[in-house]
Amino acid sequence: MDLRARLEAARDAALKAGAMLRERHSFHVEHKAENDYVTDMDRASERMIIAALRERFPEDGFLGEEYGVTERRDGMWVIDPIDGTTNFVKNIPLYTISIAYMEKGELKLGVVYAPALDEMYTAVKGGGAFCNGQPIHVSAVTEPRDAVAAMSFVHRHPEVAKKVMPQLAALLLEVNDFRRMGSAAFDLCCVACGRTEAFFEAKLELYDIAAGVLIVREAGGKVTGWRGGADCLVSGNVMATNGLMHDFFYDRLRLD
Repeated sequence: MDLRARLEAARDAALKAGAMLRERHSFHVEHKAENDYVTDMDRASERMIIAALRERFPEDGFLGEEYGVTERRDGMWVIDPIDGTTNFVKNIPLYTISIAYMEKGELKLGVVYAPALDEMYTAVKGGGAFCNGQPIHVSAVTEPRDAVAAMSFVHRHPEVAKKVMPQLAALLLEVNDFRRMGSAAFDLCCVACGRTEAFFEAKLELYDIAAGVLIVREAGGKVTGWRGGADCLVSGNVMATNGLMHDFFYDRLRLD
């Protein structure tokens, strides 16, 4: 298993797909589900990424947001071709391409590319985290009043939102501020590079978070599920922090 070769391939695929997304100004938009868009560019991006990776690593399998699982193998690529499709549709620059590689269920590398910002976040397990080739690290903030947290309103899951919203309202009074970016992968990278101290969202899919989870961990942060629940890679309920403030946020948010 050559992780460096796979990292290079994932970076190249993300750059190629990102260039296509930046240059395409006309696209077809559909409603995939309530409050959820999909475009022909999501599908084109996923096809492009899979084709590029399959050419170099035909022995690997794939899990993508738009086309699901193909060729389940011990080595699996986990791909979100546009994380933050609503941002992409609305020409808000906070959308990303997220590519992770897992070996027998274990995260081995992650790449998150924000095409409109030209920010490339990368990590290989045990090798640290980087943005555009420069090392990144989570923040050193320890006081709630200095902490900025990114979050979601869980608006696609009304029953979950009813549980979460009162907790967010209470938490807002304890921290400096909240941010709502619209791309879980970008939110995770913001924790990794110290822009924010925490990110929490419920009911996500593996392809939304896999790459970003590894990037946060390699940047010195901590990522778990929510209190009382399973690990985020299983449950989709993600809580990522700079590690120093994990207990503070963990104690204040739960879904049961």
